[in-house]
Amino acid sequence: MSEERQICFTDSAGTALFSIPDNGVLCLFYGNGDTHFSLCRFLDQTHAEIDGVKYAVQEFARRMERNKIIFAPA
Repeated sequence: MSEERQICFTDSAGTALFSIPDNGVLCLFYGNGDTHFSLCRFLDQTHAEIDGVKYAVQEFARRMERNKIIFAPA
């Protein structure tokens, strides 16, 4: 009956990159070779909770770019 909520991840300019479902997993790739998996919860069309921290998805992308962390659906 209700459509599954999707978290739309963007780059820092707001261009859509990919979507994952509510309670989906995001993979973070660090420059030193480490990988981290983060649980993501839908808050609204432009906000998500990632590992318990609330972000505007565009600000999350800005932080990832600044820290040279690549993110992708797991």
